[in-house]
Amino acid sequence: MKKLLMFTLICALCAGLAACGGASSESGDGPKKVTLTLDWYPNADHAGVYAAKEEGYFEDAGLDVQIRQPSDPAAVLQLVAAGRSEFGISYENEMTNAAIRDIPVKSVMAIMQEPLNSIITLKKSGITSPEDLAGKKIGYAGQSFGTAVIDTVLREAGEDPSSVEKVNVGYDLRPALTSGRVDAIVDAYWNIEAVELKQAGFETNVIKLPEVGVPNYNELVVATSDSYAEKNPDTVRKFVGALVKGHRYAVEKPEAAKDALLKANKELDPETAKETLKLTTPIFEADRIGYQDPKEWQAYVDWAVKNGVLKKPVEVDTVMTNEYLPKG
Repeated sequence: MKKLLMFTLICALCAGLAACGGASSESGDGPKKVTLTLDWYPNADHAGVYAAKEEGYFEDAGLDVQIRQPSDPAAVLQLVAAGRSEFGISYENEMTNAAIRDIPVKSVMAIMQEPLNSIITLKKSGITSPEDLAGKKIGYAGQSFGTAVIDTVLREAGEDPSSVEKVNVGYDLRPALTSGRVDAIVDAYWNIEAVELKQAGFETNVIKLPEVGVPNYNELVVATSDSYAEKNPDTVRKFVGALVKGHRYAVEKPEAAKDALLKANKELDPETAKETLKLTTPIFEADRIGYQDPKEWQAYVDWAVKNGVLKKPVEVDTVMTNEYLPKG
């Protein structure tokens, strides 16, 4: 009886340890637990993420992925660097800013290979081009990136940047525009805010940044910490591979991707989700899914330094890599 009792206790202890264990080691058995922190609430930009989850691509790769919304979108990279989230979705401009501040993170995959950020005006304003912005009030989200965009666009149009009034409206971009507080907004996404404005009854004009002098860049990227990538290269490779499959699925089957997205965020309006996905999924494969062009990153860094977004240059290969993308 004593031997039987001891055996039972040992089995119970082992089962308890297995159930309570956190992320397994690179060579451990069972699915590896990792966390992905989004940049915002679940929306069309994350369709590939939720498709990968719903279709079992993470599971097939031996990963148990928990997807979280950020309590503070500006702190995602700090969470990743501190090891509180193995992966995070961020922005190219945030990645380069992190490098300046010696935050040890690296972009391992692009989600959006072109800017979603845009200048949006109400159609009734008659503002349709950069020249029309001269003398107007332009709302931005409070970061130097937005003001640099405004200055660049006006200079490229032959207008004086000082002729406009820049208004820091924080995240209240849409209300600032619809209330007439500002004549235009920057830092708003043409695939999200413009659609939401239309659904709310506001017709808009959209000026896309690469068309008016701002260099092309990857709007959304997936980041991990330098130390995590060094210690867990196979996990990073499997995670990125599963995400690539998820984004390919979203491109090929947008209706199914929409269902996965709506399942993740029941507050999304189905019609809005459908329209935003129609605009978004083609960007997933602008070059090849997940790819980051080093030359475009360098062009962005050069522009950012010139316009005061970055205090000094950063070495592109220290902040981004394509080495974890599937071959071919």
